[in-house]
Amino acid sequence: MPRLRAAAVGSLWRDLLAAAGMTVLFLLFAAAVDLQEYAFAFTRSLEWSQLDEVPASITFFALCMLVLYTRRHTQLRQALIENRDLVGRIIEVQEEERQRLARELHDELGQHLNAIKLDAQALNAGAGQEAQEACARRIAASADHVYGVASNLVRRLRPPALDDLGLVAALEALVDSWRRSHPTLRVQLSTGGKLDDLGERRNLAVYRIVQEALTNCVRHSQADRMFIDLTRTPDPDSGLLLEIRDDGVGAPADVRPGGGMTGMRERAVVLGGSFQLLSETGRGVTIHVEIPLAGKES
Repeated sequence: MPRLRAAAVGSLWRDLLAAAGMTVLFLLFAAAVDLQEYAFAFTRSLEWSQLDEVPASITFFALCMLVLYTRRHTQLRQALIENRDLVGRIIEVQEEERQRLARELHDELGQHLNAIKLDAQALNAGAGQEAQEACARRIAASADHVYGVASNLVRRLRPPALDDLGLVAALEALVDSWRRSHPTLRVQLSTGGKLDDLGERRNLAVYRIVQEALTNCVRHSQADRMFIDLTRTPDPDSGLLLEIRDDGVGAPADVRPGGGMTGMRERAVVLGGSFQLLSETGRGVTIHVEIPLAGKES
């Protein structure tokens, strides 16, 4: 990040130095041909139309453009830094998820698959009736466990309910899962309007935003209650409204959003929507997302 900021600052100063150099060259040219005198004589003859004020107006315009360029350059630099942070966070999350998947595959699947192999070898060795029945029971139990682990991995990679049942059912399943794993957090989900034809990109964006909000709430908010409201309005320009709020400890206004919040904002912005985070210390967190439905996906 320091290297990126230094490059951005260096680019700004290079542009300013280039502009200053071209200004000096123009000044030398103007001095060589007495440009000011010609301009003064010309505009003086048209004083009745106030053209003699044009040079001063152009100078003021140039100063305004310099200020606006500097501000826009600063905004673009900040956006570039945020995008770089987001890319870094995405890579970090991907690596963390790969490590978790590798660990589960090794610890859970590897152990039980090896047990199935040993029991199968015992069956082939011609064990007695009781021993064969015990091996069969263990193989069935290990197979059930492997199936459960595989199903959990699939749900983490891509929620099947989102493709099979739609957005509302997928959100209900997600909320039910969090209720079971975190019974101290009371989560209330409410939906309104027609939500079965939003398109895959919007469905996935809403699902991931809610998923990340639940994760952040459990990790950081210390909340007792969480409310998730998803509504489709008749207005296509702000057709999808998602509001997520909790009664947790909140966060100071000067705290910089982390990678999770940045990811939620980017998911909304990519779809032409908006993301707003409202929070104060001791007053919980409110996330407000608007996603337009104009040009709705098939």
